[in-house]
Amino acid sequence: MTEIADIVAIKDYLKKLQKIINFDHTFSFAGVRLVKKSKIDDILCCVYAKLPESYKKMLKTKVDVQRYNSVICYGMLTKLLARKFFLDKNMCILHITEINKLLSAVILGIERDINNIEKVFEEHNI
Repeated sequence: MTEIADIVAIKDYLKKLQKIINFDHTFSFAGVRLVKKSKIDDILCCVYAKLPESYKKMLKTKVDVQRYNSVICYGMLTKLLARKFFLDKNMCILHITEINKLLSAVILGIERDINNIEKVFEEHNI
């Protein structure tokens, strides 16, 4: 079972990511931000390290994934965060409105979804 401290750490990392995207950008214009790819990757690495194995399996397999909103949103979020700026591959081009919605959805639902996914994995001895 996932420790409460791990879930709190995941939420804290996601909030830190949100702060970086909102306030630590290199350039901003009309809802689009340029953020250093290394900053985003550092935080995502920390989030992924704290995620339980059952959640990671759900992200990869996508079996019955529609039951878990945070899994869907996290998958979409990682794709949006991976969009590189065509003039500088060390920068990511981010549409702030979409990303903030996805981050908020993940933060709100990840604890519930982790608990539900782990229950399902325990029931089926996966």
